[in-house]
Amino acid sequence: MSDAQRIVPTVVLADDHPIVRYAIRLMLESNRLAKVVGEASSPMELFQVLADTACDIVMTDLSMPDEQSRDGLYLIERILRTYPDKPIVVITALRNAGVLSTLLQKGVKGLIEKEGEISELGLALHSVRQGRQYVSPSLRTLLTSRELHGEQGATPRLTQAELEVLRLFAYEGLTSQQISERLNRSRKTISRHKRSAQTKLGLSTNQELLEYCRSVDLGK
Repeated sequence: MSDAQRIVPTVVLADDHPIVRYAIRLMLESNRLAKVVGEASSPMELFQVLADTACDIVMTDLSMPDEQSRDGLYLIERILRTYPDKPIVVITALRNAGVLSTLLQKGVKGLIEKEGEISELGLALHSVRQGRQYVSPSLRTLLTSRELHGEQGATPRLTQAELEVLRLFAYEGLTSQQISERLNRSRKTISRHKRSAQTKLGLSTNQELLEYCRSVDLGK
């Protein structure tokens, strides 16, 4: 092994949950997988840290609440555009094959599932340093299934009513009852639109739906 390979990479770590950042940092540094040289809890903080801190790799959550940007894909595009020499490893709970495929196509070097094994952090960093992509096994299976079934496009076609409900749910944090009152529709109708959108997107929980909505631009 060369001296360059023995030197651990430096990482800027971004996630809006302090406990998650602490756990990842502990895993990386205690096992000498990487040295975390900067942390951020939002897209705005991430770009401030990147502007002031030299690093080898950017490791970031895809969905972080931010007043200026609610689109996770836009966040990744901006990092790639501003720092094209910095490999990006995304750690996400999102399981929408279309969005994950788009991330890889745009140039993301690593996709790690938040519910995956801790050892995947080391595997991803090793692959990235070797110039290869790394995708968590379960996410790879999801993407392979999408390819085998010939699914196309990152965003299934949603009706205007479904989009309206998702925007209020994800961007304004409203409950079904509050959305019902805002749109002057029955709660049953709102729930039906929400369930229909989840089925089309292949999502099963509110958290997955929230992650998805924050990672794509649903418009205004």
